[in-house]
Amino acid sequence: MTSRMQEHVVEFQSLAGSVSSISSGNPNSLLKATAGLLDDADLQSIARADYGNDSEEHLARLVDIARLCELPSPLQWHPREVLELTRWSEPGQQGPGMVANLSRQCAFACTVLLVSYGDPRNAGASYGGNQTLINLIGSLEALGLDVEDDVLSLLFWLIPRLPEHEAGEIPFFGLAMLWFALGRPHQWNDAALLGLCEWIMVAEEAARRRRSPGMDASGAWLVSGTGYDTHCDRWRKLGRRLADRLDMRHGPEVREAVQLIGAMLA
Repeated sequence: MTSRMQEHVVEFQSLAGSVSSISSGNPNSLLKATAGLLDDADLQSIARADYGNDSEEHLARLVDIARLCELPSPLQWHPREVLELTRWSEPGQQGPGMVANLSRQCAFACTVLLVSYGDPRNAGASYGGNQTLINLIGSLEALGLDVEDDVLSLLFWLIPRLPEHEAGEIPFFGLAMLWFALGRPHQWNDAALLGLCEWIMVAEEAARRRRSPGMDASGAWLVSGTGYDTHCDRWRKLGRRLADRLDMRHGPEVREAVQLIGAMLA
Protein backbone atom coordinates (compact mmCIF):
# COMPACT_ATOMS: atom_id res chain seq x y z
CA MET A 1 0.00 0.00 0.00
CA THR A 2 1.39 3.40 -0.98
CA SER A 3 2.09 5.95 1.75
CA ARG A 4 -0.62 8.31 0.48
CA MET A 5 -3.16 5.51 0.40
CA GLN A 6 -2.16 4.62 3.94
CA GLU A 7 -2.76 8.23 4.94
CA HIS A 8 -6.26 8.10 3.43
CA VAL A 9 -6.99 4.89 5.32
CA VAL A 10 -5.76 6.30 8.64
CA GLU A 11 -7.79 9.47 8.13
CA PHE A 12 -10.84 7.40 7.25
CA GLN A 13 -10.51 5.11 10.27
CA SER A 14 -10.17 8.11 12.57
CA LEU A 15 -13.29 9.65 11.06
CA ALA A 16 -15.50 6.57 11.02
CA GLY A 17 -14.23 5.39 14.40
CA SER A 18 -15.98 8.37 16.00
CA VAL A 19 -19.35 6.88 15.03
CA SER A 20 -20.22 4.29 17.66
CA SER A 21 -22.54 2.22 15.44
CA ILE A 22 -19.72 1.32 13.04
CA SER A 23 -16.57 1.80 15.10
CA SER A 24 -15.77 -1.91 15.20
CA GLY A 25 -16.63 -2.76 11.59
CA ASN A 26 -18.39 -6.02 10.83
CA PRO A 27 -18.26 -7.72 7.42
CA ASN A 28 -20.91 -10.30 8.25
CA SER A 29 -23.95 -8.42 9.56
CA LEU A 30 -25.13 -7.45 6.06
CA LEU A 31 -24.28 -10.93 4.81
CA LYS A 32 -26.58 -12.40 7.45
CA ALA A 33 -29.33 -9.95 6.59
CA THR A 34 -29.23 -10.64 2.84
CA ALA A 35 -28.76 -14.39 3.23
CA GLY A 36 -31.81 -14.46 5.49
CA LEU A 37 -33.96 -13.19 2.62
CA LEU A 38 -33.21 -16.12 0.34
CA ASP A 39 -35.21 -19.27 -0.17
CA ASP A 40 -34.19 -22.46 -1.96
CA ALA A 41 -35.48 -21.14 -5.28
CA ASP A 42 -33.30 -18.02 -4.97
CA LEU A 43 -30.16 -20.07 -4.38
CA GLN A 44 -31.01 -22.35 -7.28
CA SER A 45 -31.56 -19.35 -9.54
CA ILE A 46 -28.16 -17.89 -8.63
CA ALA A 47 -26.52 -21.28 -9.15
CA ARG A 48 -27.95 -21.46 -12.69
CA ALA A 49 -26.76 -17.97 -13.66
CA ASP A 50 -24.20 -19.35 -16.14
CA TYR A 51 -26.83 -21.01 -18.33
CA GLY A 52 -27.00 -23.82 -15.80
CA ASN A 53 -23.35 -24.83 -16.19
CA ASP A 54 -21.92 -26.50 -13.06
CA SER A 55 -25.11 -25.54 -11.24
CA GLU A 56 -24.90 -28.35 -8.69
CA GLU A 57 -21.39 -27.41 -7.61
CA HIS A 58 -22.27 -23.71 -7.51
CA LEU A 59 -25.37 -24.50 -5.46
CA ALA A 60 -23.48 -26.54 -2.89
CA ARG A 61 -21.07 -23.67 -2.24
CA LEU A 62 -23.87 -21.09 -2.15
CA VAL A 63 -25.83 -23.13 0.39
CA ASP A 64 -22.77 -23.27 2.63
CA ILE A 65 -22.26 -19.50 2.49
CA ALA A 66 -25.94 -18.73 3.11
CA ARG A 67 -26.16 -21.23 5.98
CA LEU A 68 -22.90 -20.34 7.76
CA CYS A 69 -22.76 -16.65 6.76
CA GLU A 70 -19.04 -17.14 6.26
CA LEU A 71 -16.92 -17.12 3.13
CA PRO A 72 -14.30 -19.68 2.23
CA SER A 73 -10.81 -18.23 1.80
CA PRO A 74 -10.17 -17.78 -1.02
CA LEU A 75 -13.58 -17.58 -2.67
CA GLN A 76 -13.25 -20.08 -5.50
CA TRP A 77 -14.65 -20.04 -9.03
CA HIS A 78 -17.57 -22.04 -7.68
CA PRO A 79 -19.56 -19.96 -6.75
CA ARG A 80 -17.74 -16.70 -7.59
CA GLU A 81 -18.64 -16.98 -11.27
CA VAL A 82 -22.40 -17.08 -10.71
CA LEU A 83 -22.22 -14.40 -8.01
CA GLU A 84 -20.46 -12.08 -10.46
CA LEU A 85 -23.10 -12.79 -13.09
CA THR A 86 -25.98 -12.33 -10.65
CA ARG A 87 -24.74 -8.91 -9.53
CA TRP A 88 -25.63 -7.55 -12.98
CA SER A 89 -29.33 -8.29 -12.44
CA GLU A 90 -31.57 -5.40 -13.45
CA PRO A 91 -34.78 -5.82 -11.44
CA GLY A 92 -36.26 -2.61 -12.83
CA GLN A 93 -36.27 -4.10 -16.32
CA GLN A 94 -38.30 -7.16 -15.25
CA GLY A 95 -41.98 -7.75 -14.62
CA PRO A 96 -43.38 -6.88 -11.17
CA GLY A 97 -43.34 -10.50 -10.03
CA MET A 98 -39.60 -10.81 -10.65
CA VAL A 99 -38.38 -7.58 -9.06
CA ALA A 100 -38.26 -8.83 -5.46
CA ASN A 101 -36.67 -12.13 -6.46
CA LEU A 102 -33.90 -10.54 -8.50
CA SER A 103 -33.33 -7.83 -5.90
CA ARG A 104 -32.85 -10.41 -3.14
CA GLN A 105 -30.47 -12.42 -5.27
CA CYS A 106 -28.53 -9.36 -6.41
CA ALA A 107 -28.23 -8.00 -2.86
CA PHE A 108 -26.84 -11.30 -1.62
CA ALA A 109 -24.44 -11.70 -4.56
CA CYS A 110 -23.09 -8.17 -4.23
CA THR A 111 -22.67 -8.55 -0.48
CA VAL A 112 -20.70 -11.78 -0.81
CA LEU A 113 -18.45 -10.23 -3.45
CA LEU A 114 -17.82 -7.11 -1.38
CA VAL A 115 -16.93 -9.19 1.67
CA SER A 116 -14.60 -11.24 -0.50
CA TYR A 117 -12.75 -8.09 -1.61
CA GLY A 118 -11.53 -7.65 1.95
CA ASP A 119 -9.71 -10.99 1.94
CA PRO A 120 -6.14 -10.59 0.59
CA ARG A 121 -6.36 -14.12 -0.82
CA ASN A 122 -9.00 -12.82 -3.23
CA ALA A 123 -7.04 -9.75 -4.33
CA GLY A 124 -6.44 -11.08 -7.82
CA ALA A 125 -10.17 -11.58 -8.39
CA SER A 126 -11.19 -8.11 -7.24
CA TYR A 127 -11.83 -5.48 -9.87
CA GLY A 128 -14.20 -2.58 -10.44
CA GLY A 129 -15.66 -2.63 -6.95
CA ASN A 130 -17.75 0.47 -7.67
CA GLN A 131 -19.89 -1.60 -10.07
CA THR A 132 -20.68 -4.19 -7.42
CA LEU A 133 -21.32 -1.44 -4.91
CA ILE A 134 -23.82 0.55 -6.98
CA ASN A 135 -25.76 -2.63 -7.72
CA LEU A 136 -25.88 -3.39 -4.00
CA ILE A 137 -27.28 0.09 -3.32
CA GLY A 138 -29.94 -0.35 -6.01
CA SER A 139 -31.02 -3.79 -4.88
CA LEU A 140 -31.27 -2.78 -1.22
CA GLU A 141 -33.32 0.27 -2.14
CA ALA A 142 -35.67 -1.86 -4.24
CA LEU A 143 -36.17 -4.16 -1.27
CA GLY A 144 -36.77 -1.28 1.14
CA LEU A 145 -34.61 -2.85 3.84
CA ASP A 146 -33.59 -1.01 7.00
CA VAL A 147 -29.97 -2.13 6.85
CA GLU A 148 -28.09 1.18 6.77
CA ASP A 149 -26.01 0.34 9.85
CA ASP A 150 -25.14 -3.09 8.42
CA VAL A 151 -23.95 -1.54 5.15
CA LEU A 152 -21.97 1.17 6.94
CA SER A 153 -20.31 -1.44 9.15
CA LEU A 154 -19.30 -3.52 6.12
CA LEU A 155 -17.91 -0.49 4.27
CA PHE A 156 -15.97 0.70 7.30
CA TRP A 157 -14.40 -2.75 7.58
CA LEU A 158 -13.75 -3.05 3.85
CA ILE A 159 -12.27 0.31 2.81
CA PRO A 160 -8.92 -0.18 4.59
CA ARG A 161 -8.71 -3.71 3.17
CA LEU A 162 -9.31 -2.97 -0.50
CA PRO A 163 -6.44 -4.24 -2.69
CA GLU A 164 -3.91 -1.69 -3.91
CA HIS A 165 -5.16 -1.92 -7.49
CA GLU A 166 -8.62 -0.89 -6.25
CA ALA A 167 -7.35 2.43 -4.85
CA GLY A 168 -9.26 4.31 -7.53
CA GLU A 169 -12.49 2.83 -6.21
CA ILE A 170 -12.08 4.14 -2.65
CA PRO A 171 -13.97 7.43 -3.12
CA PHE A 172 -16.98 5.51 -4.48
CA PHE A 173 -17.07 3.56 -1.23
CA GLY A 174 -16.89 6.83 0.68
CA LEU A 175 -19.80 8.22 -1.33
CA ALA A 176 -21.82 5.08 -0.57
CA MET A 177 -21.10 5.65 3.11
CA LEU A 178 -22.39 9.20 2.80
CA TRP A 179 -25.56 7.95 1.10
CA PHE A 180 -26.35 5.60 3.97
CA ALA A 181 -25.03 7.86 6.74
CA LEU A 182 -27.42 10.64 5.73
CA GLY A 183 -30.21 8.29 6.77
CA ARG A 184 -28.74 8.08 10.26
CA PRO A 185 -28.66 11.71 11.50
CA HIS A 186 -28.77 10.76 15.19
CA GLN A 187 -25.65 8.60 14.87
CA TRP A 188 -23.76 10.81 12.41
CA ASN A 189 -23.58 14.35 13.71
CA ASP A 190 -22.72 17.30 11.49
CA ALA A 191 -19.02 17.12 12.33
CA ALA A 192 -18.79 13.48 11.26
CA LEU A 193 -20.75 14.09 8.06
CA LEU A 194 -18.61 17.09 7.15
CA GLY A 195 -15.48 15.06 7.83
CA LEU A 196 -16.75 12.32 5.55
CA CYS A 197 -17.55 14.81 2.78
CA GLU A 198 -14.06 16.29 3.02
CA TRP A 199 -12.48 12.84 3.00
CA ILE A 200 -14.42 11.89 -0.13
CA MET A 201 -13.22 15.03 -1.92
CA VAL A 202 -9.58 14.44 -1.01
CA ALA A 203 -9.73 10.74 -1.89
CA GLU A 204 -11.41 11.52 -5.22
CA GLU A 205 -8.69 13.97 -6.24
CA ALA A 206 -5.99 11.48 -5.25
CA ALA A 207 -7.68 8.73 -7.27
CA ARG A 208 -7.75 10.81 -10.44
CA ARG A 209 -4.11 11.88 -10.06
CA ARG A 210 -3.14 8.29 -9.39
CA ARG A 211 -4.80 7.25 -12.65
CA SER A 212 -2.89 9.95 -14.59
CA PRO A 213 0.42 10.52 -12.72
CA GLY A 214 2.01 13.90 -13.37
CA MET A 215 -1.01 15.12 -15.30
CA ASP A 216 -3.69 17.61 -14.45
CA ALA A 217 -6.48 15.86 -12.53
CA SER A 218 -9.16 16.88 -14.98
CA GLY A 219 -12.23 15.04 -16.20
CA ALA A 220 -15.66 14.27 -14.83
CA TRP A 221 -15.73 14.35 -11.05
CA LEU A 222 -15.40 10.93 -9.39
CA VAL A 223 -16.14 8.77 -12.43
CA SER A 224 -12.95 9.76 -14.28
CA GLY A 225 -10.92 8.20 -11.48
CA THR A 226 -11.94 4.65 -12.32
CA GLY A 227 -11.28 2.44 -15.32
CA TYR A 228 -14.53 0.53 -14.71
CA ASP A 229 -17.19 2.86 -16.00
CA THR A 230 -20.07 0.66 -17.13
CA HIS A 231 -22.28 1.95 -14.32
CA CYS A 232 -21.22 5.61 -14.22
CA ASP A 233 -24.74 6.64 -15.20
CA ARG A 234 -26.08 5.02 -12.05
CA TRP A 235 -23.55 6.85 -9.89
CA ARG A 236 -24.57 10.12 -11.54
CA LYS A 237 -28.21 9.33 -10.83
CA LEU A 238 -27.30 8.71 -7.19
CA GLY A 239 -25.57 12.10 -7.16
CA ARG A 240 -28.72 13.81 -8.43
CA ARG A 241 -30.68 12.23 -5.57
CA LEU A 242 -28.11 12.79 -2.83
CA ALA A 243 -29.63 16.04 -1.59
CA ASP A 244 -32.97 14.27 -1.18
CA ARG A 245 -31.41 12.41 1.75
CA LEU A 246 -31.08 15.67 3.68
CA ASP A 247 -33.65 16.85 6.21
CA MET A 248 -34.06 19.64 8.74
CA ARG A 249 -31.81 17.86 11.24
CA HIS A 250 -28.81 18.46 9.00
CA GLY A 251 -27.06 21.80 9.50
CA PRO A 252 -26.36 24.34 6.74
CA GLU A 253 -22.71 23.33 6.31
CA VAL A 254 -23.67 19.68 5.82
CA ARG A 255 -26.39 20.66 3.38
CA GLU A 256 -23.96 22.79 1.38
CA ALA A 257 -21.30 20.05 1.27
CA VAL A 258 -23.77 17.34 0.23
CA GLN A 259 -25.34 19.54 -2.43
CA LEU A 260 -21.89 20.36 -3.80
CA ILE A 261 -20.92 16.69 -4.07
CA GLY A 262 -24.22 15.86 -5.72
CA ALA A 263 -23.87 18.70 -8.22
CA MET A 264 -20.30 17.77 -9.16
CA LEU A 265 -21.25 14.14 -9.71
CA ALA A 266 -24.50 14.79 -11.57
